[in-house]
Amino acid sequence: MLINSTERNYELKCRRRVIKKLAILICAAPFISSCNRYFQSSKMHRVGYLSSAGFPEIATAFTQELYNLGFREGKNIIIEKRFIRPNTIDNSIMATELLKLDLTLIVVTSLPLALEVRKANPDMPMVIGTCPGMVSNGFAESLERPGGIYTGMDELPPGVTSKRLQLLKKTVPAVTRVALLSTTPGKGGHETQLSEATTTAAELGIEVKPYRANSLAQLELALQTISDEKMNGLLCFQGGLSVVNRKLIADFAAQKQIPAIYQATLFAEAGGLMSWAPDLLQQFREAAHYVMQILNGAKPGDLPIKRPEKYYLTLNLSAAKKMGLTFPPDIMIQATRVL
Repeated sequence: MLINSTERNYELKCRRRVIKKLAILICAAPFISSCNRYFQSSKMHRVGYLSSAGFPEIATAFTQELYNLGFREGKNIIIEKRFIRPNTIDNSIMATELLKLDLTLIVVTSLPLALEVRKANPDMPMVIGTCPGMVSNGFAESLERPGGIYTGMDELPPGVTSKRLQLLKKTVPAVTRVALLSTTPGKGGHETQLSEATTTAAELGIEVKPYRANSLAQLELALQTISDEKMNGLLCFQGGLSVVNRKLIADFAAQKQIPAIYQATLFAEAGGLMSWAPDLLQQFREAAHYVMQILNGAKPGDLPIKRPEKYYLTLNLSAAKKMGLTFPPDIMIQATRVL
């Protein structure tokens, strides 16, 4: 049977259309796959954020980094924020309140809050923005592989406490009796810092004595005791309670003319003499990256715990002047920031 030219032309046109559609589908496959990933990432996630009040910069750094990573409040993420009033029992109340919500995970800004969340619900995944002792406090099996449902930043690498004590002695050689003020809860943080400080004190030929506090009343009593016992130097350990009450501590040191070095730049900004500290805002930008990975399917226990890449020396010239002190040239050279 012969096929006329009209039928042949029609058949050829049909074949071309089929081939053209196949080519379009093949070319569009990567785009379709990308769209599928986009719509998957556009799923609404609900994340808790628990912090002490008075640190808006930290919350801003965290949420801005999430924005940079593609998250939009109300579109693909809802951040349930709760802020603890200083020196209250809000820790327990707000942790419980958050845990009643349908959360994927909680971000906390300190060790006391992490301990509170774990106590209220040990099954809630958590990113801890800063913690003195992730392993010693039972949040991780190791820094490299936490192995559980927690990850975050460990702010207490070896040598930090020794460095702070050395900087204080170098700045004020007359310091001979240093109070070690610790408001660090949990396990490991206080013990690690005390051990380092004791060893370094022996090398520097000075005396150190620990003072612990777990509440505002205990903190006020510790400060009074430091004064009564004629300590002439102060090293402030990591601790949420001390950070919240940084103005109280800095004012005490200024009034009693006790040179002090602190664990956070916030103290120097509040009138403290000097601090040797990591970039706190960067730690919470890192927390945003942990959140992104977890929301994209990663297990917290598979995400290595990080430590601050760098510590910065901040000096407060006004505080030094009020104490009749002058920072030595070699200390000034080391300073990252001078207030």
